[in-house]
Amino acid sequence: MAGMKKKKALIEKELLFDALLSAFGVAMVALLYKNNLLLTLIILAGWITAIKLWHVKHDICLFVTAAFLGTAAEIVAIRFGAWQYSNPTLLGIPAWLPLLWGIAVVFINRVVNAIVKF
Repeated sequence: MAGMKKKKALIEKELLFDALLSAFGVAMVALLYKNNLLLTLIILAGWITAIKLWHVKHDICLFVTAAFLGTAAEIVAIRFGAWQYSNPTLLGIPAWLPLLWGIAVVFINRVVNAIVKF
């Protein structure tokens, strides 16, 4: 029983940490979207740090797949006029968007895995 409580506390701590990181990411995009270079560097630094400290085996595969597929879908949607970004750098998207797609999918995967363990 005590082991179960420790496991639950650890999962709750992981979910709280993930929620705080997510809030930080949303704040960075909201505050820095006009500065593509700075935002790209911050997101890249965050990703590199996360990969070195917390990654699991399939995170890099998830990241690359999401970065590619999410960005491709965005470019198609933008070409057809579904939406637009206020500060695009190439093909209608900001430079940081592929990184954000990759990180978002890895984050969602982490949260789902933690909830399933709960």
